[in-house]
Amino acid sequence: MANLNCKIGDVKLNNPFIVTAGEHGRDGEEILKVAKTGVGAITTKTIVPHPAPDPRPCCVPMDNGFLNCVLAAIMPSEQWFKEEIPLAKKAGLPIIANLASADPNEAAELAVKAVEAGADMIELATYCPHLAENLEAQFPGLKIPPPEMDNPKPFYNTVKAVREVVNVPIIGKVSACHFSNILPWIEAGVKAGLDAVEVTDTIGPVMLIDIETGQPKLGGPRGYGGLSGGALKPIAMRMVFEIAQNYDIPIIASGGIQSAEDDIEYAMAGATYFGVCTVGHLEGQNRYTSLIKDLEDYLENRGITLDEIRGLTLRKVEERKEKGWDCNLEPIPPLVHEDICIGCGKCKDACIYDAITTENGKAVIHKDVCYGCGCCVWTCPTKAIENMYYKDI
Repeated sequence: MANLNCKIGDVKLNNPFIVTAGEHGRDGEEILKVAKTGVGAITTKTIVPHPAPDPRPCCVPMDNGFLNCVLAAIMPSEQWFKEEIPLAKKAGLPIIANLASADPNEAAELAVKAVEAGADMIELATYCPHLAENLEAQFPGLKIPPPEMDNPKPFYNTVKAVREVVNVPIIGKVSACHFSNILPWIEAGVKAGLDAVEVTDTIGPVMLIDIETGQPKLGGPRGYGGLSGGALKPIAMRMVFEIAQNYDIPIIASGGIQSAEDDIEYAMAGATYFGVCTVGHLEGQNRYTSLIKDLEDYLENRGITLDEIRGLTLRKVEERKEKGWDCNLEPIPPLVHEDICIGCGKCKDACIYDAITTENGKAVIHKDVCYGCGCCVWTCPTKAIENMYYKDI
């Protein structure tokens, strides 16, 4: 069996799967239930100084994604510190207290109490895309200024204040809303004392509409929420990669993990741990158990370890530069392996250039027409079409 043991700082995890902040961390009892799935660590729902109820309805599944307008934990912070975290600790695995406050000193106070209650790690987020509008609707007269998406100073101040009062590892949870300007936020967090980063929180605001009624599917003034799940994966992947390219800090990849292949892809981008939430929300918490087993089987069947493949794509990108492959302008048609091809025609349907035909039950790529776009490679269900770029020929 593959060895998945790992650590964040001095905190040991049996495996790199971390249940991120959400409903599976909503109280101590739920954490005890989820711990039975075998995950490496569990994060509490966001603990805040002044909890507020969630607008309803607050959850909407979609194709390869999930929208929500959940705000934070609805119970008082003192209940978390006196009852819920001590109860959660009976699970026998690391508990991460996710905390939020606009006031760095208040965040520090929450962190101290969380650690005293038994939390093994603290997590601090950068931004919630649907928070302001929904809180303003609940509390008339409240005005929350728009976030300064290019100003990580408040995040720095919060991390620094917490770092000064606790000795446990601190994780920075970075919103996907920072996707175009992520590095200044990581720089601020690292300077302030982060031990790891989670990439990524939801992106938004986003919305969906019920076409039977015309109503937004989510509650609140305009039905705005945050997007998570598979639709977020390409954004999170690029963010993980860019952080790994520039900083030597452990990364928790979170966004659309639904298979061992997703884990491997994130590890190749530079991630050390895997944050799971949406898949368990939509398919049941036992999916966490299957994800762990699937990764163990994947690694064992191929005789590899996560350490061996971590950052592989970083090295491949360097290879592109070294070998002059970083800007291919000439088409190189892919290769069809006829022994694997089943003649399903999916590649032909996906070829906008009409360069593929099916002959004698096999796909044929016409090199004189092929644009070299690569679409057929990723469309083929049996992996019978091989990409011929990035090869020494």
